Amino acid sequence: MPFVPQQSSVMCGTHGPTRAASANVANGNAGAYEMVCVRRLSGLPVFVSVSSTFRNGYTAVRDSHESVASIFGHVEDGMRAGLSFVSPINDKIASALKEPLKAVDNVVCVGLDFVEEKVPSVKLPPHQIYTNVKDSIRNIFTSALDILTLLFGGQKDQIKDAPVASETAKEEVRKAASGMAKM
Repeated sequence: MPFVPQQSSVMCGTHGPTRAASANVANGNAGAYEMVCVRRLSGLPVFVSVSSTFRNGYTAVRDSHESVASIFGHVEDGMRAGLSFVSPINDKIASALKEPLKAVDNVVCVGLDFVEEKVPSVKLPPHQIYTNVKDSIRNIFTSALDILTLLFGGQKDQIKDAPVASETAKEEVRKAASGMAKM
């Protein structure tokens, strides 16, 4: 059985590699593992994309060679054994911290509601967020460049084309430079 990191994560609501938190909810034993904020965060397209990328990368590395697959298999077995060993301890800790974790969950959900209200683009796919940010930055710089061109572009050409102003400016620069050299 291949190791899926999501299966053994307490943050994802599992007690171990085979016993999911949803089974506890069905039995009426809802514990501190069922945090709504984790479910909501893991449902955002950015997190889905990142976790999928990591999962695909892990699978590609694991399947790249027989010896790597063997090593990863032993590590996965060790993690499963470790998780089953600490599961009773985790259950006791979770039941002791049930109320503080619910309070944290509520605060994080309120914060997530605020972010989703103020920045609705967090619900967009990552490539769309990238495109929107890129276009916004391009528009800002294009607008700034247009304004600077309007403000300074015409005057620059006038000064550059005036031969008297250029010679006078060159003379002033020479005087200032020679005065600095004497100091």
